[in-house]
Amino acid sequence: MTQSVGFGDYTFHLDTGQLWFRGQEVRLTPKAAAVLKMLVSNAGSPVSKADLFASVWPNLAVTDDALTTCIQELRRVLNDDAKHPQFIETRHRRGYQFIAALSRQEAVAPAPLVRTVRPISSIAVLPFADMSPGQDQAYLCEGLAEELINALTHVDGLRVAARTSSFQFRGKGEDVRSVGEQLKVETLLEGSVRKLDDRLRVTVQLIEVASGFHRWSHRFDGRFTDVFAIQDEIADRVAASLRGGVAPRAKRAPQRAQTGSVAYELYLRGRQHLHRIRHADVTSAADLFRRAIELEPGYGPAYAGLATAHATLYEWFGANDADLAGAERASQRALELAPDLAEAHVARGCTLSLMRRYEEAAREFEESIRLNPNLFDPYYYYARASFARGDVAGSATLFKKAAEVRQEDFQSAFLLAQSLKMLGQEDEASAWRREGIRRAEHILALNPLDGRALSLGALYLLEEGQSERALEWSERALELSPNDMSALGNGACLQAKLGHADRAIALLERVSALGWGQRDWLERDPDYATLRHDPRFQRLLTTFK
Repeated sequence: MTQSVGFGDYTFHLDTGQLWFRGQEVRLTPKAAAVLKMLVSNAGSPVSKADLFASVWPNLAVTDDALTTCIQELRRVLNDDAKHPQFIETRHRRGYQFIAALSRQEAVAPAPLVRTVRPISSIAVLPFADMSPGQDQAYLCEGLAEELINALTHVDGLRVAARTSSFQFRGKGEDVRSVGEQLKVETLLEGSVRKLDDRLRVTVQLIEVASGFHRWSHRFDGRFTDVFAIQDEIADRVAASLRGGVAPRAKRAPQRAQTGSVAYELYLRGRQHLHRIRHADVTSAADLFRRAIELEPGYGPAYAGLATAHATLYEWFGANDADLAGAERASQRALELAPDLAEAHVARGCTLSLMRRYEEAAREFEESIRLNPNLFDPYYYYARASFARGDVAGSATLFKKAAEVRQEDFQSAFLLAQSLKMLGQEDEASAWRREGIRRAEHILALNPLDGRALSLGALYLLEEGQSERALEWSERALELSPNDMSALGNGACLQAKLGHADRAIALLERVSALGWGQRDWLERDPDYATLRHDPRFQRLLTTFK
């Protein structure tokens, strides 16, 4: 039996916090349900804000906005009018009063089958808007969003759109339904950040794409040193809202490594640069991570970031021994400081694979997968390492898993097609090529300047018989970034496959002149098959590490 009260066409269950309208449940956020319970339990009498705060937010300092948000949510679902209320009346300077007549009853709670709400299985986190006076907090807006993306990947059964897709909507102001449809998600988390000196305000809202309904919203005010607690609370509340107010069955993220505010700012700025994958940006990222470490020598995530930066510089930009040594030192220290951080094991695995210590690398990637089975990076980089060591079948398995975990990623789909082709599975390879092209087209619709999608996609357009379009994509990539490693390398592959040896060699010579490139991949990549016996290609191979 459930203790219930009725008012109008509504029934509210006091013990469960469930609200029903003519037999159908109306979803409430947990805090809004708690406010409604307090009001109906004192129907006919004003309830002060102080009493509401003490009941709904015990031992927690929150602003009036938290209560206002709950009242607005209740009025919306009850179709109530603040100026001419039927249910909730504002009592000036006193609080709120529930004014409708109540009928009290002992009622059998409706069977769970009456519920018509589907579980939410997908979400995208958009970069937060910068509302700071100086409009200089883009790194923090991106960093907070990315931290939430990482935290939400630990929720079982929840697909989280990758930052590479969701961040394409930065500052565009598009309609919620349009954004959700393009990202193929059911909910969006968006918000804003205002930072002034040490004061921080973060406002967030969780929105259902199909209806535009705000499942939950809140404003957090505090000091910048509270940023870790704010991130954790947002992630927990979002996860609970997506699971109907019940804590989800999730593999919880390990305890977050915390650090001083200045070091954390440097770390977030480093992450912002690292994602751009340009030589100058990756170099800047490494410098920012080092500065964070100088301030906080025990901050593990900064070491993981530094290791990733050094590994990226080594793999893509020159194969300098100093970068490999830096990646080795930083990745080892990251594991010592943060052994439960999945990203630290990815950084270590990438470093070990660059050192050709593939067995050790495999153990690190597998540990990262154990810590967070929904994280894309360990599958993807484990696949690349497997391909580099000659385990094509293993790379196919891992690229497929990566493509499943991040359903918008074109790279894993394309590289899976390449591995399958090498294994003689041409029909399946063709299917994944077409899937990769579809994903690349989707990314380019969001961002026509994505050179990686253009340069890599060109190769697989050619495989599917679209040679003119392939050349167009490759040329656009080289025009956008004439010295981009991906544009040059993939352009060389394309020219080689077209039988244009001179053009292919010329592009590879530009890569060599820049001091970039990896010999392992060149030796194993079937796209260079037509150049294998060309003396110029053999001489070029000796210039790559």
